[in-house]
Formats: sequence, structure tokens, C-alpha cells
Amino acid sequence: MLKFALLGFLLRHPMTGYDLASAIRNSINFVWPAQLSQIYRTLGQLEKDDLVVSEVEPQQGRPDRRVYSVTDAGRTAFETWTGELVTDLDPVRVPFMVRFFFYGARPPQETITQLQVLRDLHAKDRDRLATELRDQIAAATAHHTGDDLDPLIVDSVRRAGEMMSQTWVDWMDETIERLRNVPPRSTT
Repeated sequence: MLKFALLGFLLRHPMTGYDLASAIRNSINFVWPAQLSQIYRTLGQLEKDDLVVSEVEPQQGRPDRRVYSVTDAGRTAFETWTGELVTDLDPVRVPFMVRFFFYGARPPQETITQLQVLRDLHAKDRDRLATELRDQIAAATAHHTGDDLDPLIVDSVRRAGEMMSQTWVDWMDETIERLRNVPPRSTT
């Protein structure tokens, strides 16, 4: 998946690995995060597979920049990938939910505390997606002159993230309330 995400960003314009990490962090990170080391490793494989090429740009007083761009083969691979009809749901891995599944023997207040911490993180993420990322997307697409739907699609992905975060907040609020209504356990 990272391979195609990198190709997609590079089709917009050539970038360095660092630029790609920043682009991911400011867009799809909530659904597909990537570490800089993963990005460089994947760029190396893409270059080996002739899907991208790189060029070193010398800089005065700073390290040289390696800028990547997509080859015709990379464009074809990307277009084939985006053109494939998705007919199965991707499994969602949520490590916390596996852990939470086994919280039944824990004291309710400990579980509530954990849920409150995670609720606050999701609320913060929701708010970032609703404002900061929305504003970044608007600024990035303000000069969009194409007749494609790119700005709408990019914002729709952001909105999906905002809605997912809100769903987590709602679920945690409901679960916290349910836990608060559990009668105390007998000690005998």
C-alpha cells in the first residue's frame, strides 16, 4: 500500500523522502502512517523496480537533496492499482480493542480511566482533522486548476477520518456511561 501512496504523491510532483513523509503526515497518516525509514526503504525498492527515478540536487551549505519522480512504468502501475475495483473489506486492526476485549475482570474505574484517555486523544484528532487538516487541504488545493475531482476526494478522505474519530468518541462516551452504571461488585 505504501508503494502506491508514494507513487500517488510523486505523480503530483517530484519530492524527496522527507517531503513524502511530510505529505503523508499532513494527509493520510490517520489511515496509513509511515515512518521515514519505511518511506526510504520503499523508495529504494520502487527505484530498483524502475517505477521511480531519483536525481541528486546539490545545495550550498546543506546536504544534497535526492528528488524522486515517477517513471512511465510507475504511472502505469499506479493507474492500474487505482483502477482496480475493491470488492472486499480490508480488515481493521485496532490493538486497543483486542486488549479491551479482556478488560472484564479489571476494576471498572481503571477501565473508565483508560477510556477517558483514549477518548481525549480521539477528540483531539477529530478536532485536528476538522480544522487544521481541513485548512491545509484548502490551502493546498486553492490554486487547483484541473477539472478532476482531486480537492473533493482529498477532503472526503479527511472527512472520513474526522467521522471515524467522532465515532470512537461516541463509543467511548457510551461505554464510560455504561460502566458508571454497573453496580459495585460484592466483596464476599
